[in-house]
Amino acid sequence: MGISNFKDFSINEEHEFNPNETKERLKRREQQNIERFRAAQDREDPFAVEYYQLRISIDKLDLKKLEYQTKIHQLKQKYGK
Repeated sequence: MGISNFKDFSINEEHEFNPNETKERLKRREQQNIERFRAAQDREDPFAVEYYQLRISIDKLDLKKLEYQTKIHQLKQKYGK
């Protein structure tokens, strides 16, 4: 799997906002990357170990981003914006 296969996470506000579905998808992606990280450790592949450490860090950032976007969405709903 190369870097070209990396898919950037974003929420398009033009579509229906579903934070629960997005959170589950992100958690599944994080779990897959954790499994790949462990496999890389088992086969002692230093590139893959570092690569998946970075991917897991991105996953954590995306989950935090979703948390903030959910709060923004709730704020917009509260004030009818």
